[in-house]
Amino acid sequence: MRKFFLSFIGALLLAGGLALPQTATNLILIHTNDMHGQVLPRDGSGGMAELATIVRREHPDLILDGGDMFTGTMISDEFFGKPMIEILNKLGYGAVALGNHEFDYGVPELRNRLKEARFPVLSANVSGIPEVQPYTILNVKGLRIGVIGLTVENLTDVTHPKNLATIKVAKPVDALRDILPKVRPLADLIFLVVHVTFDEQVQLAKAFPEIRLIVAGHPHTLRATQVGQTLIVETGVSTQNVGKVEIRLNGRTIDSMTSQTIPVRGVPKDPEIQAVIAPYERQLAARSAERIGEATDFLVKSDTQESPLNNFLADALRDFAGTEIAFHNVGGIRAPLRKGPITKGDMYEVLPFQNTVVTMSLSGAQLKQLLARRVIAVSGLRVSWDITRPYPNLLVSATLANGQPLQDAMRYTVAANDFMAAGGDGLAELNQGTSVEDTGTLLRDAVASYLTEHPIVSAATDGRVTIQSR
Repeated sequence: MRKFFLSFIGALLLAGGLALPQTATNLILIHTNDMHGQVLPRDGSGGMAELATIVRREHPDLILDGGDMFTGTMISDEFFGKPMIEILNKLGYGAVALGNHEFDYGVPELRNRLKEARFPVLSANVSGIPEVQPYTILNVKGLRIGVIGLTVENLTDVTHPKNLATIKVAKPVDALRDILPKVRPLADLIFLVVHVTFDEQVQLAKAFPEIRLIVAGHPHTLRATQVGQTLIVETGVSTQNVGKVEIRLNGRTIDSMTSQTIPVRGVPKDPEIQAVIAPYERQLAARSAERIGEATDFLVKSDTQESPLNNFLADALRDFAGTEIAFHNVGGIRAPLRKGPITKGDMYEVLPFQNTVVTMSLSGAQLKQLLARRVIAVSGLRVSWDITRPYPNLLVSATLANGQPLQDAMRYTVAANDFMAAGGDGLAELNQGTSVEDTGTLLRDAVASYLTEHPIVSAATDGRVTIQSR
């Protein structure tokens, strides 16, 4: 009788337009992105055992990641990302976006890692990998949370083409528009995990205001951006920070969201995650610590001024290949060289990709065309760029190192890495060379060989590059 009475009263309230009170809920979301295999701390910052301590301290209801779990350190890459998958499994990640560097070990290894993962890796706009899902539905505190993944549209420019033979990429906005009607009936809330450019992030937020939260990656930037009612969050790169979003709901409606960043520094190691890491660390310890040279200063890459690190790597490539000219893409330099001894482990972090040295012949006209597209590390040339000019007309002048002008019809021997040689970074001319030969030697091994004859790397520059930015 009491049950009937309460039901009757509830029906009267609803009939009179008085809704019953909504249930207030708080969700704690932890998010990461662009971890790039930073299993161990670097210079006292980052590290997965340290990150795990923060994650567990916050008692999250949901953990999401914006992609690029892989590529960047010896301990991750020598085992094709297995340590990262094991750690994320232990931490209970809910979903991860498919990043461009997930392809770096090749599609067969990527599929192996996805089969080992106890969390879905998501992309609604990339097809060709059965284990990648467009979305997932997660049950959190009685709420059905739909999570949709998206990947950068220019995947073919930022991933080695050899790894994309079976892959198709659609526009993120189009893919999201197609998938939303399938997800809406299944979910109370819809979030995105995306590995896309910042412009693409903003475009998605403006086009789909119903998406209140976007966990993003790819730009390697630490920021929280509000676009209308949509919050876009990123934590930088290499496990330097953990992001936290507190979501307050009234029933199924978001009342408010607040975000904060937690630095991963001065944090004790989580014992369980450290136990996962230790066997991998032991296997690599001696080889990683082998000394191969010395840096007199802290050296960083740059695409806005001449960089000793850029010059050193391009010189090493040209010396190994025995060519007149050598190029290296600045984006392929992934870490600075610290002052002091240079170890094999250090060189792995500077050049983590499995890139090989490729030689070819290019005409002077082709060289000028590719140099007009972007700033790159050069050896054997003196180049002036003006990056305020419209793309692809950045080149002001280019001569050989001895000052002789490049002759359009003359051919020159050139060395580059195999990503660039395949037209990566939009450098199509490098995919049009003649007498192409892949040496099969990894770029970092070529650099280590160069260091045996030139063991000291200094901060000196020689004026080979000038860049006008204003």
